[in-house]
Amino acid sequence: MTTSKTTAATAATQYVDVNGIPFGYRDLGVGEASSPPLVLLHRFRAVMDDWDPLFLDTLAAERRVIVFDNRGVGATGGQTNTTLEGAADDAAAFIRALGIEQADLLGWSMGGMTAPIVALRHPELIRRLVLAGTCPPGNPESAPSPKHWLDVAAKPAYVDEDILYIFFSPSETSIRKGRESLARMDKPGQPGSSLKTTPETMQAQIGAIEAFWANEQGWFEKLKEIQQPTLVANGDTDVAFPILDSVILFREIPNSQLTVYPDANHGFLFQEPVNFATEVLTFLST
Repeated sequence: MTTSKTTAATAATQYVDVNGIPFGYRDLGVGEASSPPLVLLHRFRAVMDDWDPLFLDTLAAERRVIVFDNRGVGATGGQTNTTLEGAADDAAAFIRALGIEQADLLGWSMGGMTAPIVALRHPELIRRLVLAGTCPPGNPESAPSPKHWLDVAAKPAYVDEDILYIFFSPSETSIRKGRESLARMDKPGQPGSSLKTTPETMQAQIGAIEAFWANEQGWFEKLKEIQQPTLVANGDTDVAFPILDSVILFREIPNSQLTVYPDANHGFLFQEPVNFATEVLTFLST
């Protein structure tokens, strides 16, 4: 049994009630009954439109792919979560509200911080994990994100050069691929570098991330309890979360594997959308 195929360009925004709040989402691809859908968790200050369409379409060529805005973000109602635990529980409730019994989960950056919490709090719901360009909670070995990167990431408005600085390495090849990714995300009146979330959302997410970095809930010690097969991936020049962070996740999560993309920064998945999506598909089907 399959669903009708949709792409990033044709998937309409739909809504599902999650504990009284309408959650906006898009459903892409062709879903085989035997394959769990792949649900994506986004980065800091991002909405559904901030996924590179080529990345989504490559995944959706073989899988049912679901992207959504969490509470208080983009198309979803309510107040933005002030903890990643709240975001994780909302993600689980959203998956269940769609009638999905088990899903694979891909989290990028802040979404990659949230994904292990979903897997640990709702282990029966998650089959496999993909953690892209992210970090472990509160580990003293981790290198903190540098202030100059955080300053640009927290700017009230972005231009293309800000996105290229945050997500791509300074090489000619990486910058070219970054511009190609931004062009794929451009829409009339809404360039791919434009911010689509509110200052209130940003502040709530900053507080949630800071609590995660402080390991207030002891998630670092629980990484060893993750049972799901896990793919950890990053760019070798990631400024936000240096490759050491990915090595630590690989070391601490028992059934994990690590992939590093050369000459790639925090946005490696948009620099190499086809390569990374293909790797994810292979991992999920193994």
